[in-house]
Amino acid sequence: MSNDQAIRDQIRQLRERHAEKNAQNPRKRPRDESSPVRGSDTENQFPSTPLPLSFTGNALVPRNITSTVINYAKKQKLRGDQLTQVDTFLADTQTVRDAKLYVGLLSLQNDLQKIIAAKPAYTVSPELKVNIKAYVAPVLLSPKLPAYKGDEPVGLVFNLVKKHRFDTPVGFEHNPADCGKIRSVVEEAFTQGRSKFKKLLSASVRIRRDKKFEMLPPEKHQNLYSLAQAFVNDTKCRINAGLVGRIALMRQVFMTHPDTDFWDQVDKRLAILREDADGDAEIIAETFDAYIDEDKEAHGNVEIVYQGTDDIQEEVDASIVAAGLIDAAITVNARDAGAAGTNGGDDEEGSAT
Repeated sequence: MSNDQAIRDQIRQLRERHAEKNAQNPRKRPRDESSPVRGSDTENQFPSTPLPLSFTGNALVPRNITSTVINYAKKQKLRGDQLTQVDTFLADTQTVRDAKLYVGLLSLQNDLQKIIAAKPAYTVSPELKVNIKAYVAPVLLSPKLPAYKGDEPVGLVFNLVKKHRFDTPVGFEHNPADCGKIRSVVEEAFTQGRSKFKKLLSASVRIRRDKKFEMLPPEKHQNLYSLAQAFVNDTKCRINAGLVGRIALMRQVFMTHPDTDFWDQVDKRLAILREDADGDAEIIAETFDAYIDEDKEAHGNVEIVYQGTDDIQEEVDASIVAAGLIDAAITVNARDAGAAGTNGGDDEEGSAT
């Protein structure tokens, strides 16, 4: 027998013995030829098919991450029971974490709805009232205002409130109830402002005795410059020719219509002035100059110091123009183009619809 044949016989015998052992011990499976050999490059690779969820669903969070999260939670001053909840959350499966987050959002939504339901009805704050009053005065003192009564002045201030968002609830302009409350405060501020100006006009030419008003002699009338100072008192407005011309017109109307229809008569006079002037800026300026001159003759000739306008007054005047409430801009009169302190007027010409 050749050596090759002897080797083949030996290999055959070994296989037969190995087969007999496997037959006696069925639990032991023969090595799959496709399985990676121990120590080979493929031994540590993941299997081609995913393991069941029970093996992969509850992956543990590394200790260093858990420690970092717990330390951060402590810095945020979470309670002890909340720290325990965080620790449990980190140990949960991803599915459980997602479900807990969703449940937490629903719980937060319920709490928020309770807060909204328990929230008291909106009321206009004192701060907003102060800001409204601060803008009502420049509107009433603007030489560009077409009328002192009606919706136009109220709308101007209401739009300025919307523009600057003075201590107002979010989206209040879409809430009719809140809009109504703010508008009511604006209307009341205009009522008080007109009342104040009318009282100043009254006090400039008459005195109250025994519940009746008595006209003062002309020499005791308040002069136009002093009256203008009273008008701008407690406001940020300044004395300018346009304002002085309006006050002179008001006092002339007051002398003949001091009763409840006073402001209606003022608005009527302004409308007639614009109509007669046909929107001509120069004619309107000359008319207000005439009012100033007549007032000085009737109530005391005095030098008037003009101060120009401030930022708020300029903003209000620009808002009136932008709203399309005037049809002829008030311009500076030629005689008032000189230095402040001259006796003349920065006559601005207002025209309106």
